[in-house]
Amino acid sequence: MLLHIRSGEHYPVSFLQLQPYDLNQMQDWNEALDWSIYFGDRSVEVYKMVIRGNPVIQGAIALERREDHVWVQLIESIPIQRKEFSWIGLHLLAFACKRSSEFGFEGAVALQSKIRPTLLQYYTNVVGASHFGGGLIVINEAVAKRLIMLYLS
Repeated sequence: MLLHIRSGEHYPVSFLQLQPYDLNQMQDWNEALDWSIYFGDRSVEVYKMVIRGNPVIQGAIALERREDHVWVQLIESIPIQRKEFSWIGLHLLAFACKRSSEFGFEGAVALQSKIRPTLLQYYTNVVGASHFGGGLIVINEAVAKRLIMLYLS
């Protein structure tokens, strides 16, 4: 459940397929990110995360099923100036781990992070992932189980 920053209340989330019409709501997100390129790619699943009963997209993730893990093509949360909830990124990563488990990959997830010290520290210290240099981030089975338990149960 997402934590509402001001009230401290928790809200359940849902993950739904991202649709082309959803991009209108995401226009003021990071302009460098083009979510539309994934709509025609059958190898990539694209999801939005919303608070149950509320259509505002809190985050989105594009996942590709690889040989033995899920590769996160793109992950993004609502812009900071509109952010009302904490733990958005953790929920998105937990969902990627859940999909990996459903594929039989024991929660294994990898992604290419932007190489910013604060972001790399977030992945290693907060998420519990491993950094293999050059921004390559890997989430193993133990971390995946913890993320799923904490953020999707």
